[in-house]
Parts: sequence; structure tokens; C-alpha cells
Amino acid sequence: MNFSDSINNLLPMETIKLLNPSLKRKFYADMLEGKLLSYQLLGKHYTSPPSIKPKGPMIVLVDTSGSMHGAPQTLAKSVVLAMAKLMLSQQRDMRVIFFASTNQHLEIELSSRKKMSEKFLNFLLYTFGGETDFNTALASGLKSLKENDFQGADLVFITDGKSEISDKLLLASWEETKRKYKAKVYSLIIGSSGAGGLSNISDYIYLVDIELASEGTARVVRLTEYK
Repeated sequence: MNFSDSINNLLPMETIKLLNPSLKRKFYADMLEGKLLSYQLLGKHYTSPPSIKPKGPMIVLVDTSGSMHGAPQTLAKSVVLAMAKLMLSQQRDMRVIFFASTNQHLEIELSSRKKMSEKFLNFLLYTFGGETDFNTALASGLKSLKENDFQGADLVFITDGKSEISDKLLLASWEETKRKYKAKVYSLIIGSSGAGGLSNISDYIYLVDIELASEGTARVVRLTEYK
């Protein structure tokens, strides 16, 4: 047992912090400081993980509407945190966008470990509510993708799947931009059996099934690829 910032080697007891609102911030702080209790793989035939060739940037759009509150949003933000750490370790830029209804939009850009500090912790604690406007969210992703630093980025949607994209002009513009920059779209659907309107724009869809404990917290999480 040792201290680290690794999600993959995290001891189960550390995840308890995510289930308690008052300890959630401490979990994020301990992760940034490399103070999470973790196990270490050692042995006669153990070798360090292979080096990964850095790829392009990533844009992550996270649904923080009312339907995502509770365990789904906690899980979504945990995924964002793990992705941010991976991206920074590979020296890849990342933009995280929280969205809900029209004009409810908040974003942060991570391009160095210095930026993943108190400002990022405060960002992760933020949430919106109410309805979800996926037209505005997709437009935000499209705008980011056209920026010099994020051309060729992959997009990741994290939501509960209750999505509808009705703006046909936006969809046409999106398809054209996607082909131009060879971008891929990944959708992580939490607690739902389908991707809704995101099915039309996603290259890969993954479903996250959450089994809740009696007090409403996540007890078991299953990830499957949606065909």
C-alpha cells in the first residue's frame, strides 16, 4: 500500500469519500496531491506500463442538468477527473464544458498541471439544474473544435441519455466539421438504456448501469459498449 494519484490502483476505502458530500472535495484534493491510498503492483515478472504515444486534445461535454443530480453526476465528475489526469500525464490539452439548459454553460481548459489545482476543484463542484439543451452543447463543442489548439480533438459527451438534437443546420455543420478535422465522438450514457439524440452523432457509445444502495448512493457500476 502506498500513496498515489492513480484511479486504476485505488483502494476501495477511498471511494467512500465520493459518496459523502462533505468528503468529496477532500477526495479531489488528495488526488491532485498524490495522497490517495493505493495498491502497488510488484513482483518477479512485473514491468512498468508501456509508454503511450501522445495523441490529440479532447473536449468533454458534461450534462449537469437536474436529471443528472446525485450518483450520476458524481460518477460523471469522477470520470472527468480521471480523464484529466490521464490527459495531463500525456501532455495533451483538454477542455471540459458543463452544460444544462440554454445559456447555462461553464468551461475550463487544462493544459498544464498548474491549472489542475484549486480552480479545477471549484469547477468540479459546480452544477446547474433544470432542463438540458443539447443543441447549445453541440454548438459549444463545434466552436471549440474549430480553435487552433483543439482542431482534431475527440469529443466526449457524458449524460443520462435524455437527449434531443433538433437543429438540422447545426447537425449539418457538425458533420462537415467532423469530417474536416477527422474528429471522433464518444458518448458515455449513465443510467439509461439508450443514447437518444446522441446516437446520430456518436462513433462510440458506452452505457453505464448504476445499482444504487438503499441510501441512494452508487453501489455497483457496470460499463458496456452499446451497439
